[in-house]
Amino acid sequence: MSQTPSDDDIKRLAREAGLDLPAEFMPELIEAYGHVRQMTERVRAARPRGDEPAHVFVASAFQPGKDKR
Repeated sequence: MSQTPSDDDIKRLAREAGLDLPAEFMPELIEAYGHVRQMTERVRAARPRGDEPAHVFVASAFQPGKDKR
């Protein structure tokens, strides 16, 4: 689904995911879906390896008694 989904598309996706939401929650779900979609687009962006904290974090540097130079 590369294009912006319609409200009906989002409702269908919710049903297919097993969400049985009352009608009064649908506008909130539709709004939230837009935010989630923006977030996933940013996460998919190509980033350098150093941007991932797991690749730069050294846990042993934070152990008690270690010299913090």
